[in-house]
Amino acid sequence: MYQQQYHQYSIRQQQTWNILYTKRAEALSAVVSLPFWQGINALELKAYFIPEFQKVNYHLRSLTNWELVAVEEPLRPRQVLAKWAKRKFPAVTSLRLHPDSDLRLQGDKDLFQDVFSQLPWLLQPEVADFMERVGKLSLQHKDPAATDLLWRLVQHVLGNGLLRDAQGNITLFGANLISNAPEADLALKRENAWHPIVLEEILAQPYKPGEAPEAYFVLESLSDLTRLADQLEKEGVPVVEIPAQWQLLVG
Repeated sequence: MYQQQYHQYSIRQQQTWNILYTKRAEALSAVVSLPFWQGINALELKAYFIPEFQKVNYHLRSLTNWELVAVEEPLRPRQVLAKWAKRKFPAVTSLRLHPDSDLRLQGDKDLFQDVFSQLPWLLQPEVADFMERVGKLSLQHKDPAATDLLWRLVQHVLGNGLLRDAQGNITLFGANLISNAPEADLALKRENAWHPIVLEEILAQPYKPGEAPEAYFVLESLSDLTRLADQLEKEGVPVVEIPAQWQLLVG
């Protein structure tokens, strides 16, 4: 099993984490809701140093029945969902080479996007339950078209989703938005692209990696995730024809 090689992180990489954490935390303070910050604190994620997975797992296991597992490179969607079905959260151990002035991630996701931007939400029962149930659905529906639809749902909600907070304000929820400043700013400005959580509409909206989505779906509360999972389990995953090149991406 691949392990995080913590001793191999350079001083520059530690500095990069510090810059990312400090600047994103400052920018996000008013646009990400309280449960996220509670997760940051509970997992004891700090700006001073790159998280050590073994220590993060000490807190994660005591608060949930999930485990953070290191992966050397981003997994394919089918592999990620299979991990979730077993309550394992895969996170890459590499960090973006250098934070640009806008802190945007270039290329595939990195440790900051996985551990800082998504993992804290896992402490919310609705999020953890949704991820596990979607993972189990992916094991039940093995055809690439079903995997594509489930991954599309995941990316639109957990990747680029928005959340109405307790005060009624629209806040950032998706890991892609929390991790990357330009994507976050765009999502909050494009009010005409905000859509309610409707499963059929989400599944009908293609997801294109590296491109801004045409629609941002807004959770009225985290319980919307439970409703989505309930509907999928009751009605099943609709199967549609997808191009062969997309089947290669999700398989």
